[in-house]
Amino acid sequence: MAKKRISSVDLAWLILEQLDDASSRAARMSLAVVPDDKYGWRAVVAVNSRRFMTAETKRRLAAVQNRLRLKYDLRN
Repeated sequence: MAKKRISSVDLAWLILEQLDDASSRAARMSLAVVPDDKYGWRAVVAVNSRRFMTAETKRRLAAVQNRLRLKYDLRN
């Protein structure tokens, strides 16, 4: 299956939507999606947001990234 091309802004919104739930701070998280040579793209979390991330949120972010990397490529 071919990967769908998507902008970094749309991909960042998809990540935040998948992380969001009632007990999560993901709605207030600042993140950007940037190109990466090894994985194609990666989500970078701002320092202020990273400071308040729990271990569970970090695991969920990694899982969401892995799941979305199978479906989406960054548009140039």
